[in-house]
Amino acid sequence: MLLPAGPAHAQDVPELIRAAFAYHPLLRNQQERLGAAQAGTESARWQFWPTPSISVEKANSSVINSADGGNTLATLRVQQPLWTGGRLTGNLSRAEARSLIAEAELQEAGQQIALRVTQSWSEVLVAQSKISAYEDGRKTNERLLALVRRRQAEGVSAQSDVALASSRLSTLQAELDAVTAQRETALERLRSLTGRPLRADTVAKAQLPELPAREAELQQLLDATLTLSPQLSKARSQAQVAKAEVEIARATLSPEVYLRLERQYGGATTSQQAQQYRVFVGLSSSFGSGLSSLSGVDGAVAQYRAALEDEQVQQLTIKEQVQADHTLALTAQARREGLEIARRATAEVSESYERQFLAGRKQWQDLLNAAREQIQGEVQLADAVGAQQLANWRLAIYSRGVDDVIQTVNGAQRVTPTKARP
Repeated sequence: MLLPAGPAHAQDVPELIRAAFAYHPLLRNQQERLGAAQAGTESARWQFWPTPSISVEKANSSVINSADGGNTLATLRVQQPLWTGGRLTGNLSRAEARSLIAEAELQEAGQQIALRVTQSWSEVLVAQSKISAYEDGRKTNERLLALVRRRQAEGVSAQSDVALASSRLSTLQAELDAVTAQRETALERLRSLTGRPLRADTVAKAQLPELPAREAELQQLLDATLTLSPQLSKARSQAQVAKAEVEIARATLSPEVYLRLERQYGGATTSQQAQQYRVFVGLSSSFGSGLSSLSGVDGAVAQYRAALEDEQVQQLTIKEQVQADHTLALTAQARREGLEIARRATAEVSESYERQFLAGRKQWQDLLNAAREQIQGEVQLADAVGAQQLANWRLAIYSRGVDDVIQTVNGAQRVTPTKARP
């Protein structure tokens, strides 16, 4: 698949989400579904208007004894419902609710794409940070291997020291290859989402959105998320559909009153028959087989109750997700701060061990272990940074909405509650 040429400058989260929105076919699919649902709403509104119809009937000429051979009857009708027991109103309410569902599904698709882009973006940066740590560690281990080989040639170090250093270097290279493969996998997902030929150096870091730290601010974050949640909006609209289904089912128990105007042309016995005009006020009803209509009402009411419970389930799920991401962000931030302190300490320890080894006060294995701990600290720090940035951006998408996030140039806006949308 040929990808469109992308910009040469580095791209952060908002730019990548905008690119995914312009490229991904899922959004176009949901937009077409929304258009179909809106057309259904317009069709439901037209049901309140009169219904014209025309019929043409021709009698069997071998049976009818007509002097002039006239045996064709044409009738033009216009029928207007006067009262349907709520059927038309229910149909309109159902169609409008389905339009709201389609709109919520469009917003949900956008949110899911934004979350997937953010996930892949974070994985690329985390892998890139780990690659840098492993490459620095490889250089350190190569320098130590060269050092121990010189000492072994001088008869100061044993061959086992050289073998241990070579083994550590091979292990480090294997870990570097694995992380490189992870980065390429995440990059490929990001390319598939955005349709751009991205490279690791074109995926840019973005300033993390600030998070509320106090419980009262967390509640505001939850309220904003519930206000903007497309999943909750979809559940509410599905409840409205179920409620409209109840109205429609109950309308089947009521008769329909209508007004019909007719104009007749011709006749079955003579084509010279005078035109006739008729006006009808009618009553029609169809209850279905046995007590099926009553059972239909009971089923629709049960579906409505289930839809209301599903709305509550969605609220709980959203709250759990926001609270989990908020806890993860704060925990990752604290872990990141601790690991940054530990990184400085391990770097000092590693330098000290090398000096002590040359002075004969430390073993060769102590020196290699210190170098390995320094690499592991860098890798753990990359994981902590990735967890924090991913949780922060997820919360920004939840609480501010995707539209607001993609308008952020550098991702520096604060995560604050958004006013409730009508």
